Formats: sequence, C-alpha cells, structure tokens
Amino acid sequence: MVSLYVTSFERSAGKDLITMGLMDRLKRDGFKIGYFKPFGHFPYQLGDIITDKGAWFIHRLFELDDPIESVCPVIITQELKKHNYKKPITGLQEKIEKAFEIISDQKDVVIVHCDYNFSEGSSFGISGSVLVHLLNAHVLFVERYTCDFCIDFLLELKRVIGNPVMGVVFNKVEGAHIEEIEEFVSFFLERNEMKVFGCLPTDSLLKAVEVSELAHILGADVVCCKDGIGALVEGFLVGGMHVDKFITYMIKHPSSAVIVGGDRTDIQLVAIESGARCLILTGDLYPNEIIRTRARANGVPILVAKSDTFTVAKGVEAVVGKLSLQDKQKINHGIKLVDKGFSFENLYNTLNLTVDVESSSGLVQ
Repeated sequence: MVSLYVTSFERSAGKDLITMGLMDRLKRDGFKIGYFKPFGHFPYQLGDIITDKGAWFIHRLFELDDPIESVCPVIITQELKKHNYKKPITGLQEKIEKAFEIISDQKDVVIVHCDYNFSEGSSFGISGSVLVHLLNAHVLFVERYTCDFCIDFLLELKRVIGNPVMGVVFNKVEGAHIEEIEEFVSFFLERNEMKVFGCLPTDSLLKAVEVSELAHILGADVVCCKDGIGALVEGFLVGGMHVDKFITYMIKHPSSAVIVGGDRTDIQLVAIESGARCLILTGDLYPNEIIRTRARANGVPILVAKSDTFTVAKGVEAVVGKLSLQDKQKINHGIKLVDKGFSFENLYNTLNLTVDVESSSGLVQ
C-alpha cells in the first residue's frame, strides 16, 4: 500500500482539485483507492456522526465504502482548540493511526488530504512532518508559483523532512510564469531531488463564481436584475479611484464584479455601461433610480452590502477562485485539467505503481 500526502505551505493552493484529480485517474487506472483526511474544519452532521463536510462530499463523489467516521477522524472546532489551549488533548495521534489502519486496509493507494497547510495540527502536536512519518507517506506539495520564495520553502522542507518529500505540482500558474517553470525551475528542482509533476495554468472557469454566491457570502440584498444572478464573475475591481483610471481597469478586466461605495454614482454608471458582471454597493447605501434604470437596461445585477468597501473586498477575495465542492461542472472541468497537466507516468514510476488496465472515462456526471 502506498500513501500519498497532498499538502501545501499556503492555503487555497488547489489541494481539493489535485486530490480529486489524482483519485479519479488512479481509480480509472484500476487501483483500489482510499481517501483520508486527518483533520477537518467544517463539521457536518450525519445522523449520530459528526464528520467534515468536504470529506463527506469526496467520500460520496467517489462512492467509497469506508466508514465516514474513519475517513476524517478529527474535527477541529473552536471548542476543541480552546480545550487544547487550557489543557493538551491526548489520544488524537492514536485516533488518527487507528482510522488510517481501517482506511488503508486492502488498498493500493491512499490519498491523504491536508485541509489547510503543512503546519496544520501543530498545536495538537501532529503537524505535517509528524503525519508523514506516522502514516509512512510520500509528500506531494501543491503550490502557486507566486514568488521565488516558494522555491526556497520547498528546498528547506525537503532538507528538513528528507526523502518522503518527492515533489511538487504547480497550480494556478499565471501565463507569464509557465515558461519560466518549464525551462528553468523544473530543471533546478530536479537537480535538488525535487520532482515537478506538472504546471497547471490558471483557468477562467475555475476562478469564476456566480453572482448569487457572492450575494450569499456577503449577505447582500439583490435590488436589481435578480434573473441575472447566475452570471459568472471572474474577478473584482474596487471603484475607489478617478473615473478615467477606472475605465482603463475595466477595459483590462471585463467580467468583473465592481465593488464601489453607494455614493459613487459616477463609477457605478461607468461600470454598468462597460459590461460589469454586477455592482456591489457598500455601506448599506441603495442606488438611485437612474442607476437602477441603466442597470436594468444592461442586465447588470446590483447587490447592496452593509459592510464597508474594505470588508466587502476581503470577503469577495476569499471566494473568487475557490473551487466549490458543490459545482460538478467545475469539478469535472478541473479533473480534466489535472488529467492533462499532471505527469501520472512520472508519479507511477516514483511510487513503483504499475497500471494493469486501460484508462476509461471516470469523471463525475
């Protein structure tokens, strides 16, 4: 049995997508797969069992037979953290070991899914470095190539952890960096015994989020064009600058949600006429009739949020680009991207896995 720990040193690197892509391909290639998530952060009630919402979704998606209470043995809640701060909680490591023993039984490969980052669980004495040795796992980092420091982090973790760290897959890579990774970074890391298993570019569909989801996340009131809240937003702009400069940004970033103070009617009009996906007015200030009329004419939904512009911008930033586990269209699309951009041949050679059957379409319907 081979265990593969999918982790990162920053959040929102795309571990959910890579995990599902790996599981889909391994399953199609005939391997008996298991899924294990040592720590969960989003409690989900299933009868008398409390599990992690994300773990439950993946468990159902791949029709796994393992007991859900073993799939994610530790749910980290505020209550659990407070209790641990007062007095160290014991027995969690044993609980994880026992659950993993159940999950790994009669499996060829078990994907161990890190929810947050490599330091997850440190306050309980079970960080990524502990889990790697506890579960005898190979480590695959999923990282966004955002700066040169990520290479330094990878090399340092390789030095500290050693052989279990087998490599990295770069995800959500901007076009300008793809050539740099393929021509220079990959060879450099390979020389330092760090394999590069792929370089997946940013994708407009995966980055997009529906206007309706933004309204839900922000607790905003939809005051115009409610029939257009299914539109997809691929980014956002904060309309806090001069109108001329804002026009320049709108041209460069179409299909964006525009976050603007409810009193900035000049920016609101330009955004509507320039093809904004929606307006998010802040400060609990509602649009005047002229703005409403132009928005209806152009089919631009208007959301009114109670919070200030900075708070709204942070809330939108947290959701744009994050893969929703409920969106099967995005999941299927993402799995195809992993299947195309990830070097499974390299992975199988590294883990000494042999494919016995031909691949067939195993994407979720």
